[in-house]
Amino acid sequence: MADLVTRAQITMLAQLLDVESEQLRSLERLGAPALDELRKALSAELFDSLASVFARVSKLAPLVPDALAATVAVNAVPPEVAGRAGGAIGMDHQHRAASLIRRLTPVYLADAAPYVDPRVIPFFAPKLPFTLLVPAADELLRRRDYLTAARFVEHATDELIREFERHVQDDAAIIRTGAMVARTEVLNKILRVAGLERRRRLIDTAVAGDGETLMALLSLLGRIEAEFAGPLSNALFESRGEEELSRICALIVDVGATAELLDVLGYFSDTAVRALVATGQLSDTVAFEQVATTEPRQVAWRRLAAAMALPESATG
Repeated sequence: MADLVTRAQITMLAQLLDVESEQLRSLERLGAPALDELRKALSAELFDSLASVFARVSKLAPLVPDALAATVAVNAVPPEVAGRAGGAIGMDHQHRAASLIRRLTPVYLADAAPYVDPRVIPFFAPKLPFTLLVPAADELLRRRDYLTAARFVEHATDELIREFERHVQDDAAIIRTGAMVARTEVLNKILRVAGLERRRRLIDTAVAGDGETLMALLSLLGRIEAEFAGPLSNALFESRGEEELSRICALIVDVGATAELLDVLGYFSDTAVRALVATGQLSDTVAFEQVATTEPRQVAWRRLAAAMALPESATG
């Protein structure tokens, strides 16, 4: 099974092409970076092909007051259409963007957000007051649409990240959204802003939560700076009772987070690795072999296999 980041790229590509994710599973072999480039190229082609249509609509914008435009949009314009056209029109009439967004309902904004041209998000995300984004963010998180929320968080200012962390008290939502953020520097910034107490809460939430939240945390830990990843990885696995550690490992296997586990294994002591193996939950060697596709993961897999006392041939 592909790692979480690769699956997220497949989901975004499926949304762009308006197909089911399962139809694109064969593309997982390309890996997250290649899928990201493919998606961006297709997205640019799609929005550029509609540029002339957006230009004609944009010419009408000065004729319609913001209040009327918002009312018409909510009642007559499908959110997908508004999302696709909104970026281009917003760029042409930047001074009206905040005024118009303020008049749209959170539900409508959340419906339209997945269809916004990704190229305009870096421009608008830092310019819109957080007070305008809070209601839509709440709606996206209520729907568990962490992928769309992350697209906007990824380009937020330091102030917006601080407000996002302060406003969202759902630790699982923070973890799940953070795991969808591709830029490492933004992940580091989120964790730095969160502070030590909140970071500990995130660990406790993942341990007590479901497999998807745990996988999201592991994915996040595998992509951040060592100053955060080391202590948090150890807090997640070390000093756990045998029963709790066994439950954690069982969840990792159940949700297919073996790749994410290999990504953080380098932070564990030999004692911790042996404790993981002792749970008996990591016996599916084939699952680890299938995801050990990079040199760091191969190194981690050889270390895990050594703790299992597997022959060298079993680790490639």
